[in-house]
Amino acid sequence: MQPSNEQLSGALTKPFRSLAEVQALLDSRLNYEADRQIPAERVFTLDRMIRCVEALGRPDRAFRTIHVTGTKGKGSVSRMLAALLRATGLRVGLYTSPHLERLGERIDVNGTPISEQTFVEAFNELQPFLADTGKELTYFELLTATAFCAFRAEHVDWAVIEVGIGGRLDATNVILPEACVITTVDFDHMDLLGETLEQIAFEKAGIIKPKVPVVAGAMKESAQAVILARADQLDAPVCLMGHDYLLGHDYEVSGFVRTGYRGTCSIRVHQTIWKHITLNCPAAFMATNAAHAMAAFQTLCQRGRLPALTEDQVRRTLETVILPACCEVFPGRPTVVIDGSHNAMAAASLSVIVRTLFEERDRILIVGIPRDKEVEQLIDHFADCGARRVIFTRYPGIRATAPEELAALWQRRSATPTEVIIKPEQAVARALTIAGGDGVVVVTGSIHLAGILRPLIRARHHRINPNETVLRK
Repeated sequence: MQPSNEQLSGALTKPFRSLAEVQALLDSRLNYEADRQIPAERVFTLDRMIRCVEALGRPDRAFRTIHVTGTKGKGSVSRMLAALLRATGLRVGLYTSPHLERLGERIDVNGTPISEQTFVEAFNELQPFLADTGKELTYFELLTATAFCAFRAEHVDWAVIEVGIGGRLDATNVILPEACVITTVDFDHMDLLGETLEQIAFEKAGIIKPKVPVVAGAMKESAQAVILARADQLDAPVCLMGHDYLLGHDYEVSGFVRTGYRGTCSIRVHQTIWKHITLNCPAAFMATNAAHAMAAFQTLCQRGRLPALTEDQVRRTLETVILPACCEVFPGRPTVVIDGSHNAMAAASLSVIVRTLFEERDRILIVGIPRDKEVEQLIDHFADCGARRVIFTRYPGIRATAPEELAALWQRRSATPTEVIIKPEQAVARALTIAGGDGVVVVTGSIHLAGILRPLIRARHHRINPNETVLRK
């Protein structure tokens, strides 16, 4: 039962005692992750967040930071960067969003989500301000401030901070980072960031700070020009990957080879080369993400901000990074792939991987897509993966597209048979049955759908493979 307004008002005057109480307050605040009907101007402004961190004594300045944005790959890059920092012996925080399975996943210290007690204690640092300075803070702003307070309390040396949406007006953009990463710029969140690549690039370039180095991934010239212009304006040095035909500017990835459900590549940053880097993902795009992470790490090493790692240390660090819901493969009969692809760029990549990696096997898709995404483009890309059957389902929340609508769009695009099963748990049970022992089940279209089904798939995998500790072939 949801708490009343009177109960919530009372909660603002006394410390929170449990994560459930914190969650109740969070659920009472504007949450753009769950409800895109909220006018953007009520959500995207830095004024509230600046007042908040100033009232809290600037917890975001108690440690050094790296800021990561991009249309695709920012979560994976953030995880790999945090792992590289930890490998130097530093105490490292990691703030990501959205969470997959549990709220506490968003705030991680030294590779482990903080405890419920630590979460509540950090949130209670905000409590004195909730009735005045913080009464208008949104769900994401409250979580961001909580992360800063938790990292300060946990005495982290560095924190890797992933942008929520965009960059310029994102709540995380109050930090003064040691480096910024812009993985790529493509079409996503156009209702907020603009309808052209130049407009979207302008928002992402908003994280660039004066004289702070920027790592910029491959993207179209029009978007790249916006980022380079902003960096030049702020005298921020750029470590550039460039276009496919310009690879080799400052860093590059090469020699990608897929072995089973993992990938191996070589990465060069300036004159330094790391060979035979193995990643827990069969997708070539993950090698590119690793290159972004290494470019940022090496840039900070060269500037004397971080101690260097040996080639063997880099190799051992990156091969152990778990990348949940990023073309994550659970081997078995059938094999299950979980991927949170929710924009056209990611969906196109997933389609190629599924089609080539499982070329000789029956593929069953389970699809749920947010209403505010490029639904028709996502359907077009998913239809290219060669599935034998598609099951459309719906995850909880008002953002989900009705599965009947998705099925109708699919039927206009493909002759592949479809089913509509409203409950995700029933959809995955049905897909496992259809796929049989030799088939493949692919869960995709939404990070929220991935978060609902990943615990079930993981539990099934452990039940079938009780002695296996790494979910990779």
